[in-house]
Amino acid sequence: MKIQLRGATLEDVAFLTDVVIKATFAQGRFPDDTDVDEYRAGHEEWTEETVLGKYPNVSLSVVTLNGVSVGRFRVVRDGATITLAGIQILPEYQNQGVGRVLVKQLIEEAAEKNIPLQLSVEKNNPHAERFYRRLGFLQIGEDEDAYDLEYQPHKQ
Repeated sequence: MKIQLRGATLEDVAFLTDVVIKATFAQGRFPDDTDVDEYRAGHEEWTEETVLGKYPNVSLSVVTLNGVSVGRFRVVRDGATITLAGIQILPEYQNQGVGRVLVKQLIEEAAEKNIPLQLSVEKNNPHAERFYRRLGFLQIGEDEDAYDLEYQPHKQ
């Protein structure tokens, strides 16, 4: 199994948006009244802005598995923390260890730099929450919609 990241380009915008929509639908997390066309247009615009560098310290990548594009990976690095700001894998490629490999790479990076790795996980996504907690993430906060989790290498 060969998992790689490659920097997203403008040609990837539609694919990256499709990944988010398909993964969210597969998890049953879109509200019934979601206007998917409107969501797609907004997400594509935001993704394009990200690719063009509008947001500082953000890397947006296409995840490939054995040369096939299978997901989206967004990370923010500000020097003091690493934030996993988005990971989505197409449903047909989930539960094959792709996400685990990518998150473990970020854990190793955080350990090398001795800085925390943070993320937020929506409360309506219990599978993802369990996944991160199994990897050693601890809750450091929450709001109405999400849990804020952190992995602190020096405390593990």
